Amino acid sequence: MSSQQQAEKTAEQHFQDGLAFSKLGDDRRTFESYKKAIELDPDHFLAHFNIGIRYGKLRMNLEASKSFREALRLKPEAPMVHYSLAVVSNFIGETEEAFKHYKEALRINPDFGRAHSNIAMLYYGIKSGKEAIHHLVRAADLFKQTGEEFMEKNARDLIQECGREFDLTPEDCQTL
Repeated sequence: MSSQQQAEKTAEQHFQDGLAFSKLGDDRRTFESYKKAIELDPDHFLAHFNIGIRYGKLRMNLEASKSFREALRLKPEAPMVHYSLAVVSNFIGETEEAFKHYKEALRINPDFGRAHSNIAMLYYGIKSGKEAIHHLVRAADLFKQTGEEFMEKNARDLIQECGREFDLTPEDCQTL
């Protein structure tokens, strides 16, 4: 492909190239394509979001955080962006940011099972048993509805462990 053809590509075409290179596992070309899409269209939401995902997979969490923050600027009501930002915030030790973004993801989508599961683990980490169990029960119920048997079993096992550790039952934790 000539440099003239490269220059004539749209942001969306570069983004689509990035998707294709991502599926092939070609990180260098994936990043190049997404960055070119963003260069041509600084408000290309999916390019920002997907580059954040790719950074996260490579454990480049500070870079992922920056990309997710930019995606969030473009679509503040996207629960998956809040969730993704919460995940990387937790990895880089920004616990309060992680809580904030899990809560926002759940405000937007109260049926987001993985967000319930992950925020439960944050609550467990600060020894807030009632909150941990509350969110684990919700996660387990949602995983059951979506047929995610492994995740449901894991959540139910954690409910039992937390119940013993904090001397609480799921009934004790229905309301916060």
